[in-house]
Amino acid sequence: MHHRPTRSVRSGFSLLEIIVAIAILATLVGVVAMNAGGAVERGKTSKVSQLVDNLRTACAAHHVDTGSYAYEYSGYATAYRKLSGTQTNTGWRGPYIESPLTAAQNPFGGSIHLYNTVTANGWLTGFDCDGDGTEEVTGSANMLWLSGVSSAAAQAIDNSIDAGIGGTWSSTGRVRYTSGNSQLYVLVYR
Repeated sequence: MHHRPTRSVRSGFSLLEIIVAIAILATLVGVVAMNAGGAVERGKTSKVSQLVDNLRTACAAHHVDTGSYAYEYSGYATAYRKLSGTQTNTGWRGPYIESPLTAAQNPFGGSIHLYNTVTANGWLTGFDCDGDGTEEVTGSANMLWLSGVSSAAAQAIDNSIDAGIGGTWSSTGRVRYTSGNSQLYVLVYR
């Protein structure tokens, strides 16, 4: 009797199967990473919107108590922190925020300051809040300034704060942006 040779039972995976599995895993990792990156950016823009809301409340209380607009410069002495540092101004009932404004509160890694005028450092002449081409706010008011903000992040912040305002997103409404120096300006309180 002649026996036919039988194939041995195969164990393991072929090279082709391993390559296909690695390609599928790499694709999945890429998709997850892209979605996670989007979530991180959304988190950063949400953090700025929340900070603006918190500062608006603090600035309004300070203005009602003292009759003046506060300023809060990150990294400066108490004299430059009207919301967090103890003051001797008439009517001051603060602190209005728990801790001083710090660069760590800028989720984009740049500087951050709250000014008591919208024309601080000559960066802007004012804010066109309703998109009609006229700057309604041109002097004393509270303006938050952040540096290091990308155009995409600035536009997302604008969409969050200025939804439905006509005109160019970067120059109308309560959010202004200059792409040349990656600076974001937000009208906090007037």
